[in-house]
Amino acid sequence: MKIVLSLVVALLIVMPLSISAHGDLHIQIQEVTRQIEKEPRNADLYLKRGELHRAHQEWDAAQADYDHAFALNPKLAVVDLARGRMFLEANWPISAKVALDRFLAVYTNHVEGLTARARALVKLDQRLAAARDYTAAIHHSIEPRPELYLERAQALTTEGGVHLDEALKGLDQGIKKLGPLVTLQLYAIDVEIKQKRFDAALARLERVAAQSPRKETWLARRGEILQQAGRKAEAREAFQSALAAMDKLPPARRHVPAMAELEKRLQQALDSLSSGEPDGGK
Repeated sequence: MKIVLSLVVALLIVMPLSISAHGDLHIQIQEVTRQIEKEPRNADLYLKRGELHRAHQEWDAAQADYDHAFALNPKLAVVDLARGRMFLEANWPISAKVALDRFLAVYTNHVEGLTARARALVKLDQRLAAARDYTAAIHHSIEPRPELYLERAQALTTEGGVHLDEALKGLDQGIKKLGPLVTLQLYAIDVEIKQKRFDAALARLERVAAQSPRKETWLARRGEILQQAGRKAEAREAFQSALAAMDKLPPARRHVPAMAELEKRLQQALDSLSSGEPDGGK
């Protein structure tokens, strides 16, 4: 029972830190250091200070505190979760995987551990293994985060081939579970385009556009998809419709850098179609 309670406390410590609503990390490190001087055998305090050093990107100091915490309490397996996160953020994916493997050997269904190891595996170009960890993290999450579905799809898409359909299936699972999130739908459109399923991409785009009162961006994207599909007349019509929608915007919304860039992009696309340049580019 004591081990379980200790783990719960430690897990609370190593969860992503709010840093006291953007408080000063250095001050917090000093405060924990004072607590350690009073309780030098308290492993949780070393773990907490290690997390503060990690948030401050002081990798050597963080590792030293994690090692000290583990030396004081070898049953504190959560130290390996903290180490894994630290190694990942320091861009040492091999060390991250080693630490996270140890942690997950004890706590096999831990969502944060699975997610961190998936990200390390992506850095190691072990994308299919990463996808399996993302799937396990999603399965064991009470409320799966959208980025888990998105990152899994990105790993599978990069792997390519038959895994593109798997990526789409996973994105649709996320949309069904979390609702029609634009980030998931837009990436699904990109995957459809990679497979030259232009009608499917357009159908998804229509569903995204239906959620938005502003149409110019979606019309522009529709034109780009049609252009890639070689449907020049329809692409031209979509680009022109996007420009017309922009003209109806109030001046305060019309004259902003993002709209100026979009207008420039639309005009270049129309010029490309008029000059007879090959389609396929954005």
